[in-house]
Amino acid sequence: MSFKIISETDPIETSSLIAVIHGEPGIGKTSVSFTTESPILLDFDGGLQRAVNRKTGVRVDNWEGVTALTQSKEFEDLNPQTIIVDTAGTMLDNYIADYVKRDDPKNSRRGGELSLQGYGAMKSRFPQFVNWAKTQKKNVVFIAHSDADKSGDDTQWKPKLTGGSYDIVRESADLVGFMYASKNSRVINFRPSANHVGKDCAEIGVVEVPHYSAADYDTFFQDLINRTLSKMNALSEKQAAIRSLVSDYKKDIKGLTTAKEANAQISLLAEEEKGVRVQMFNALRKHCETVGVKYSGKDKEFYDVKTSASDEEE
Repeated sequence: MSFKIISETDPIETSSLIAVIHGEPGIGKTSVSFTTESPILLDFDGGLQRAVNRKTGVRVDNWEGVTALTQSKEFEDLNPQTIIVDTAGTMLDNYIADYVKRDDPKNSRRGGELSLQGYGAMKSRFPQFVNWAKTQKKNVVFIAHSDADKSGDDTQWKPKLTGGSYDIVRESADLVGFMYASKNSRVINFRPSANHVGKDCAEIGVVEVPHYSAADYDTFFQDLINRTLSKMNALSEKQAAIRSLVSDYKKDIKGLTTAKEANAQISLLAEEEKGVRVQMFNALRKHCETVGVKYSGKDKEFYDVKTSASDEEE
């Protein structure tokens, strides 16, 4: 079968994710990325030698080299669990952009920059790489330099990518952290703010990067990935449980036909958790509308709609 139907009550297990670490050059982003499980680094910027705890790396001449690598016996033997892209900007703006321009002349303008069609081609090519990694259940860590985005007196640090490339990476990422020096240590802040771009579904917040000689450094970023995956899967299971409760509730209220019966439900729903209560109440309102019962937000109660000609005249 070439498809799989996933019902609204089925939890969706997430076994890998896309992460972004951005910060100023030299802050240690590449070294931190090597604290993931069985990593292999695609060295687009030629900075592999500067990593403190250098692991396996690969340098390619063009984007076709990446495809050849992932399909090779050597890659299969290495069986990496994490693919590090250093840097995301160079991969997108040089390697993939160069590929799509060579693939179709219409993807390039006269000056050599990408055309609008070219950005579309790049935006199509990049997800293919990401989706392949997810299919293989491999984590991807994109390294990016930070760029100061100034708007009036406000400055926000964001991954240094061209407009179209930035949108591509931001949309695909599950975890985004801004790495910087703080007093006598280095920290990564995943919490989005007006000062920097972040993404933090696991509510990690700000974490201090251990010294590379510390016992907890070797698995530092992998621990954060595992924590995020656990939270994502827990949310999926909770959402599935809520949907199951709401689905059962819809069946329970099918026989409800009067405002009195609907108002009795309001006090019962008050005992439910907020997330469940809101969805159940929405289901109640929707059902009531089908049987001629309306809800008054002002009075916070249901009432029977008058349907007779005399009532309408009144």
